[in-house]
Amino acid sequence: MPRITRITRMLGSSLAVLIAAGGMAPAANASPLGRLLHLHPHAAEAHDARITVLVYNKGQIFQDVKVDGRTYTVLPHRWLAIKAPVGTAVYADTPGIGHRKGDMLFGVTRDMKDATVSFE
Repeated sequence: MPRITRITRMLGSSLAVLIAAGGMAPAANASPLGRLLHLHPHAAEAHDARITVLVYNKGQIFQDVKVDGRTYTVLPHRWLAIKAPVGTAVYADTPGIGHRKGDMLFGVTRDMKDATVSFE
């Protein structure tokens, strides 16, 4: 009988330690030090390869532009920041001075990073 009692105690204490460790794991990740112990910090970083371009509407009325199938409205005498991958075409979605609806206004290039493109 003593041997069975020893095994039962050992299993019981091991189970208690595992339960306690499992209960503390979420608290360790929520603490400020939990992020310091991350094994692969570069895997958690998201790399954003998009370029930010400022679009300025010089006209007196709003203008719509289409980027990757999504339409954005640029109010008169206002800027709109567009983030898009290199090679993305920006089209006019409303007619304006010097362009018709559906005309390509510009294509996003690396040189355009943080640049301003104006249109009416």
